[in-house]
Amino acid sequence: MSQMSNKKKWKIAGLVFALFALAAIHNQQLAVTDPENTYINKISREFRLLLNPPENELQHHIIGKDISCEKGEELYKKVASATVIVYADKALGAGVFIEPQLIVTANHVVHGKRIVLILPNVKNDGLTQPGLAFPVDSVHRIHERDLAFIKTKKPYPYWLPLHEEQKSDQDLIVVGHPNRKFYSVQKAHAKQRAQFESSDYIFFRDNEVFFGNSGGAIVQCQGKLVGIVSMMTHYRNSEFKQGIGINSKAIAEFVKKVKHSK
Repeated sequence: MSQMSNKKKWKIAGLVFALFALAAIHNQQLAVTDPENTYINKISREFRLLLNPPENELQHHIIGKDISCEKGEELYKKVASATVIVYADKALGAGVFIEPQLIVTANHVVHGKRIVLILPNVKNDGLTQPGLAFPVDSVHRIHERDLAFIKTKKPYPYWLPLHEEQKSDQDLIVVGHPNRKFYSVQKAHAKQRAQFESSDYIFFRDNEVFFGNSGGAIVQCQGKLVGIVSMMTHYRNSEFKQGIGINSKAIAEFVKKVKHSK
């Protein structure tokens, strides 16, 4: 009788161990394919929402991402209003209006012959969604940097001026369009801030750069545009993973050339 009982205990223990092992493997896969929804992140998100119950869909998204900026909803709407979706053949990315008829984005986002811009449809209490198409005049690629500019045929009323002062705050947010349904907002923390003045790049951590975030805005909590998203290094290694963007100082150096080009 005791032997049968022990066998059952071992079977149960083995089953529990197997379930934990499968969960650990699945969580490791999520860390690469869907890092926002690892088990730890899900638990942390639900805990934050429990402590700070959201009043609408947008608050749910911002609280869930642990955005520490004050007036997070206003900041998101401001940045999303100036952010466009960029389609290039089969590619998808984002771009930011920095003047009424000038968009900055990443060079690899416009890798294609046919470029289509989609304006944002900003919701009052929800996440911004794709809106109407907007006419493109010309595309200017900067091959020595992962940088490109798109001139539009008509002016657009919402844009973010470049903030060239490179003493960036540590807390940043990134707005992009990773999944074709809505505009995301991500938290980030600036790294290597001492190198801002001597470098063309901005480095940040605690952020997931998904496919579709490239070319998206990197802003301070005050809403100042300090760069655009380029890429993420060491994507499969959470210890060394970091985002890389082109900073506003470097972007500004090319703006005059592009504006006066034919």
